[in-house]
Amino acid sequence: MTRSTISRGMLGVIAATLVTPVVAQDEGSSYLEEITVTASKRATTLQATPIAVSVVAAAELKESQVQDIKDLQFLVPSLRVTQLQSSGNTNFLIRGFGNGANNAGIEPSVGVFIDGVYRSRTASALNDLPNLERIEVLRGPQSTLFGKNASAGVISVITAKPSLDETTGSAALTYGNYNEVIAKADVNGPLSDTVGFSLSGHYTDRDGYYDNLAGGAALGELNRYGVRGQLLFVPSDALEIRVIGLR
Repeated sequence: MTRSTISRGMLGVIAATLVTPVVAQDEGSSYLEEITVTASKRATTLQATPIAVSVVAAAELKESQVQDIKDLQFLVPSLRVTQLQSSGNTNFLIRGFGNGANNAGIEPSVGVFIDGVYRSRTASALNDLPNLERIEVLRGPQSTLFGKNASAGVISVITAKPSLDETTGSAALTYGNYNEVIAKADVNGPLSDTVGFSLSGHYTDRDGYYDNLAGGAALGELNRYGVRGQLLFVPSDALEIRVIGLR
């Protein structure tokens, strides 16, 4: 056997090795799920979006027991949330950039949007999260699409739409340390073939971590509640209207 024959045989083995995984991939049915985001103000796939964005799905938020945006920092490495004296003195930092001043009157550098509506004060953003579809964290300046208060990044919360298929509901009650009580309930379903609704409520109460020696409430305590209602109108395939009210 000549050297050229051995070389051709080795090349044939290498070529067969390279081709085999491709054939196996075609025979299999395992594919990654396509992720759709609205970071560019339009629905596109995550791969086609020219923005550094992290997406956290609703299932991951539920499994990680994320109650509000402050807890989101444990799932997004580039995000840091620091709460000082109160919820109004909360700082959002993305990639280390943001408004780090301990002043509730200064506008933030990280914009928080819930269903496209800007929350100008952190106290209104640090509420219990309703039924969610996903949360998108956009890293870097986003002022072109989201305005002046997004020079460090954006936290975009997208809630779940009402269902047009079937009526569902859920309720949960949690008790934890420091007499923490968390109650949540929701109902969701169709009113007609083109109209759906959802109604949810939450209540959270927790004692503070530190006693206030100067008198008054303990530091770090929670006492918040809210109700959120939503209507979805889908008169045609090309038009969709959502009306959201909350308190």
